[in-house]
Amino acid sequence: MLFRTASLCLGMSALFLGMTALLSGVVHANDDESAKSHFFDDTHKISVGATRQSTSLTIGVTTENFDPTPISLDDLGIDNSDNSYFVDYRYRFKPRWSLFAGAYSFSGTGQRLSTRDFNFDGQEFTANTQIAASLDIDTYMVDVLYAVHRSDNLEILLGGGLHALDFGVGISGRIEIDGEAVEAAAAGETLLAPVPNLRGSASWAVNDRVFFSLVGGWLSATVDEYNGDFTYAHLRGYYRFGEQIGVSVGYQITDIDITRKGALSTTSINAQLDGPTVTLTYSF
Repeated sequence: MLFRTASLCLGMSALFLGMTALLSGVVHANDDESAKSHFFDDTHKISVGATRQSTSLTIGVTTENFDPTPISLDDLGIDNSDNSYFVDYRYRFKPRWSLFAGAYSFSGTGQRLSTRDFNFDGQEFTANTQIAASLDIDTYMVDVLYAVHRSDNLEILLGGGLHALDFGVGISGRIEIDGEAVEAAAAGETLLAPVPNLRGSASWAVNDRVFFSLVGGWLSATVDEYNGDFTYAHLRGYYRFGEQIGVSVGYQITDIDITRKGALSTTSINAQLDGPTVTLTYSF
């Protein structure tokens, strides 16, 4: 999973560089004053966005003395596309130093109902089986970033900070045979304590109206019984309508790999969330 994210990040970086090369002629075609960008001079920037993500989630449970049992929520009927929302805020308190805070939410639900007739000891029975599953992830992070490179049209930021994850997965099942029903449910939900993360970004401005950014990072999910991480990358193209309002479209990838080791069992959660994004920004 980490290899896949790295490959996608490299691909997005290549796309970023390709757009830079393609549009560099536009910049050089402008005079020096029009080519300079004020995107990097904003003290405050607030962004509110949404993404339509494709989801691939697999849960594996290993109980002592038993073989692992992987469960794909795609097989349980979860829609492989769902809506996700995010909001973030950046405060540039010095020309090269910025404080970043963000909150991201994702949820997905699905269920499958099947009916089957079977014969037992010469008697016919009808069995109805219903399985439902849900996934909820909320991420809250705070980072401090430093501009290792800053010019009129290019800014590269590196830094890190802390984040917390509110992570929940639930599975419920019901089987009914000739009117007699049995139900079972399992759910796990916890708020992980603040854990570290790393973040980097590169922004390239074509002019005062258009710029592109590539953001990537790593989030630890190792605390107490949990071990694992998140990796993500987000490529966006921005257009500013005026001095304060702007909009962007992009594409985001997120890979999640978390293992929870209990006293008698081990649960592994692997998820891939990919999809297009749209963001509204306000700068001042």
